[in-house]
Amino acid sequence: MREPLEIIIRKDGLLLCHPTDYSVTEFVGREEKGISGRIAGFVLRTSASKSTVHLFVTEDLLFFKRLQMPLEISDLNEAMGYQLEMATPFSDEPTWYSYKAVKGDDAYHITLYATQSAYVDGYVQEIMEGGLHLSGVYPESQRFVNKLNRKSDWAILIPGRFGKACIFRGAVMEDRWLCSSEPNFPEAVDVCRADTVFKYEMEAEGTPPAQDILDRKPYFDFIDARMLISQRPLLKDYNMLPASYQRPDYLKIAIAALLVLNLVTFLALGAVKVYKLNKFNSLVNHEIEKIMPLVNEMKELRKKEEKNLKVISQMESAGKNIDLISFLTKLTNEMPTTSYVDQMRMDKQNQTIQLQGYTADVSALTAKLQNIGDTQLKSTSRRKNKTYFHVEISL
Repeated sequence: MREPLEIIIRKDGLLLCHPTDYSVTEFVGREEKGISGRIAGFVLRTSASKSTVHLFVTEDLLFFKRLQMPLEISDLNEAMGYQLEMATPFSDEPTWYSYKAVKGDDAYHITLYATQSAYVDGYVQEIMEGGLHLSGVYPESQRFVNKLNRKSDWAILIPGRFGKACIFRGAVMEDRWLCSSEPNFPEAVDVCRADTVFKYEMEAEGTPPAQDILDRKPYFDFIDARMLISQRPLLKDYNMLPASYQRPDYLKIAIAALLVLNLVTFLALGAVKVYKLNKFNSLVNHEIEKIMPLVNEMKELRKKEEKNLKVISQMESAGKNIDLISFLTKLTNEMPTTSYVDQMRMDKQNQTIQLQGYTADVSALTAKLQNIGDTQLKSTSRRKNKTYFHVEISL
């Protein structure tokens, strides 16, 4: 995959940079004509991407400021627009700017980059008219922010009319200092509060140290910042390109359209499913209303059935009753005329009848009673010239 071309805007012109080889550059003066043609030729020679350009503004053309804004501000972008004239020295001149806000405990801590549009506006228009797409317009310091240093505290010294020391905490820029004279390594460590300090010398000769030098701590000298240029920059902060210059990101639009389409499809499927469920529920309720009378009738019949079963169970548990009328009829017919019954007890569980009374002839009595059922003489006694008996008849 081809890497995007990197172009640095200077006060005197443009510096075209190879996307991966720091030693391959080409300078185009500010007064030269046909800038878009020069850029197209450089793209062909370096096999860079023809669709995208990373545009950087040299730190000499940039104004940097740290400030704080109250947490109560509802629209930070609007507030920064009002503060821009007071925060920058460009008075009424058109200004391109960008800022990074970090929310603290007491206020928003803001770092602001700004530049006069006169230095960049013409170049941006000519590059875009040449058919190239700008990823954005960034401060030169963002060119060195990449995966090699995004998780460490570090700083970089960038040369210029005044040297600049840019201090980073990971990928976030914390501060920038102007250096009236070039500091040595101990001074840079002390000022930047970072043990890892890069130094960028664009015109330096030789090969920069290997990337694995970043793992060799502690450091006792500056690290050549040219090793950072071979990596693709992150470019997450300080894009100063106004919205009016930004070309729509069709990939993001396509992704957003697909997401919306998927959401609409999901909602439509959900609506269809809800409709079907409602229709099914309506049918179920209609059928329930139709069978409810039958259900109620069935419940009543079941109650009657349970009641009858309970009665039957009680009857079965009570056992078979003795037919008393039939028994008395037979007893009357079979009893001798000289025999009398005083007491009679029934045992329905054993289906027996106990008879007690008196008789003139016990033998004749028991013989007659055998015609009714199995008769057993339980006891006899003699009192007052009468023979009393106790017999048991099994039916």
